[in-house]
This record gives sequence, structure tokens and C-alpha cells, in this order.
Amino acid sequence: MNKREKEQMKNEIQMKNVMTKKIGNWFRNSAIACLFFAILTFWAFNGMSDSFIQFPDLVVNILKWLFLILSILTGVFAIMTLLSFRNSKKHVLGLIDKLQKS
Repeated sequence: MNKREKEQMKNEIQMKNVMTKKIGNWFRNSAIACLFFAILTFWAFNGMSDSFIQFPDLVVNILKWLFLILSILTGVFAIMTLLSFRNSKKHVLGLIDKLQKS
């Protein structure tokens, strides 16, 4: 590998590392959103009544299914971003090894 190719690979590693960090942030945010919607789903399906906030039964029924769908969607997105984060991290480490060997 000549000097120009090594510089290109260093730039590629740097760019992919930035993208890997962004994917990690997406995972964190989607996991937090999934947990939030899971708690709201538990609240809606549990039927707990609060004297401070009272909702009609129709609204609670709509909210519980909406929260369930949103928690499933954010959970799937969290799993997909976790897998993407792990694969991206492995790819960046492989590029670093390749650069060090040459």
C-alpha cells in the first residue's frame, strides 16, 4: 500500500467511526423511547386509575393500542440499530487491523 492509499484508508476509517458513533446514539435514543412506550403501555393495560388525571375509557383503549404499537416499532428499531452498530464497529476494527498490517 502506498502513502496515498493509506491516507484514503485513514480518512475512511475516520468517517466510518463518526457514523458508528451516530448509530450508537440512535440505538440509545430508540431504546429509551421503547422503554418509555413500554411503561405507558403497562400503565394503559393495567387499568390503574389516577385521581389527578382521568381519561374516558375510549381514550384509554385507543392509547393502549397506540402505545403497544409504538413500543413494538421502537423495539424493532432498537434491535436493528444495535445489530448495525455491532457490525459497523467490527468493520471499523477490521479496517484498522488492515491498515496496521500494511
